[in-house]
Amino acid sequence: MKKRIRVFVLVVFCLAAGAGQPNAKVADQEIVIENVTLISPERQVPLSHAFVVIRNGRIVGMGTGVVDGARAKRIDGTGRFLIPGLIDSHVHVGHSAALDDDAIDAHPELWAAYRAQVPRAFLAFGFTSVVDLDLAPKDKVWFEDTALHPRFYSCGPGIKVAAGYMAFSVPAPSAPNFPNLVYEPKETEHWPKTFNPADYSPERAVARAADAQAICVKAFVESGFGTFNWPYLHTETLQKIAAAAKERNLVLMVHANSVDAWRSAIDAHADILAHGLWVWPGDPDNSVPPPAAINLIAAAARAGIRVQPTMQTVAGERAMIDPSLLDDPRITMALPQAVIAYFHSAEGAKARTALLEEYRKASPQPGFEPLLKVVIERTRATFKLMLQDKAGLIFGSDTPAGEGFGNPPGLNGRLEIQDWADAGASLPLILRAATLDNATALGLSREVGSIETGKRADLLLLKENPLASVSAYDSIQIVFLNGEPIPRESLRARY
Repeated sequence: MKKRIRVFVLVVFCLAAGAGQPNAKVADQEIVIENVTLISPERQVPLSHAFVVIRNGRIVGMGTGVVDGARAKRIDGTGRFLIPGLIDSHVHVGHSAALDDDAIDAHPELWAAYRAQVPRAFLAFGFTSVVDLDLAPKDKVWFEDTALHPRFYSCGPGIKVAAGYMAFSVPAPSAPNFPNLVYEPKETEHWPKTFNPADYSPERAVARAADAQAICVKAFVESGFGTFNWPYLHTETLQKIAAAAKERNLVLMVHANSVDAWRSAIDAHADILAHGLWVWPGDPDNSVPPPAAINLIAAAARAGIRVQPTMQTVAGERAMIDPSLLDDPRITMALPQAVIAYFHSAEGAKARTALLEEYRKASPQPGFEPLLKVVIERTRATFKLMLQDKAGLIFGSDTPAGEGFGNPPGLNGRLEIQDWADAGASLPLILRAATLDNATALGLSREVGSIETGKRADLLLLKENPLASVSAYDSIQIVFLNGEPIPRESLRARY
C-alpha cells in the first residue's frame, strides 16, 4: 500500500423547561435550527416545520412550532432538510487515495496538501463519523490533531497472516509498521521462524486491537482476489478470533469478497462482512452469480450478518483507464487544486499510465480492462441479491481502496451512495444504512446515527430532500459537528 457554505444566521442559545413542545422557552448560549423538515431514520415520516435545540454539542430538545427566546440566535431552516450526519464505517485515513510513493518523495508539498484536506473532505461530503478498519497509531494521532475532523473510531490494527494480504513483508517486531499478526497453523511454511507462535494467538491479536481503544476487530480473509495464491486466515482460526472478540464485546468485521471467504466469515459468526461478494471460481468473463454466491448471500441475510457492499472499491479503478473523475466539479471538495493539477500534468499522466501497465501485466486473461468490467458487473449483481434477500446493509466506502486517484476522500463515499441508488437501493434504505443502521451495528447508536434528544449534534442541513433524490447529497449547506455549524463551502480545498 502507498504512504499513501452561504449560511443562514448562526446562533447560540439555551433551552428552558418545556423543550420539545411548541413555543418552548429558551435561554442563552444554545443553537436552534428552526422551521426545518427533520428527516431521521427512526421516524416513519419526516417532521415538518420542526425545530432542534442544541446545547454543549448535544441535542436537548426538538418539536414543531415556534421556539421563543428574544436572545436566542437561530438558523433558519425554511425550505431545508435536516438529517443525521453520515457515517462511513470503512475507511483508511492514512492511505493515499492519490499520490504514489514516487510522487510523494518528489513532491512532499503535494502530500502535505493532500493530508491537510483529508479530514475536511470527509466532512464536506457529510461524513461526520468515520471508522478506520486497519489503524496505524500515527494516523490516529495525525487525524485527531487536525483542527477540523470527523468523529473518529477504529477497529485497531487489522489481523493479518504472515506473507499474506497487507503483510507480504514482515519487518522486525520493533518496527513501527509491524502488522497485527496471528499465527495460522495451516500456513506454517510462511511463518517467520524467529517468531514464537504463542505470542501471536487469536486472543493476543484481538487484545492488540482492544489496546488501541477499538470498537471493533477486523480480520483479513484474502487468498488472492481469485488471481493470486496467498496465505490466508482459515476458518478455525477465524472462529477463535470471533470468540475472543465476543469476550471483549468487540464487533468482528471480516475482509471477505470471495465465496470461500464469505463462507468462513459466516461459519465464524462474524458480525459484519467488510466487502461485497464478487470473486468466485469459474469463467472470469461471467458476471452472473453462481448458486454458491446466491446461497451465501441468503445465508448471511438469514444469520443477520451485516454487509458493506463497497462497490466503489472496484469501480474506482476505472480512473486508471478514464481520468474524467478529475473533471467532476466535486473533486475540489476532496483534493487540493495543486494535487488535481499534478494529475493533469504530463508527470501525473505518466504515473497513471505506469500504474495501469502494472495492473495489465498482473492480470490474467482476458486482461485488466475486460476483467474490471466484469467485476464491476458482479458487484452490482450481488448487491441486487442482497436487496432481494433483505440483507442487513450498512454503509462503508473503503476509502481509499486501491492505488491511483479513483477513491478520493469524501467524494468516494458520495460515489458509493450513487452506486447504491443506481443498483436499486431505495433512498430511505441508503439514508438508514449510512446513519442509524451503521451506528447500531457498531455499538454507537447511543451517541450518533439519528436526530434524538441526548445524542451528539452531528447533523447535515440540505437544500434538497434525500428521500426524493440522491442528488440531495450534493446539496449540503451546513455541516454540524458536535453542534458547531460549519458552512460546507468553507471546507473546499482552496481554503
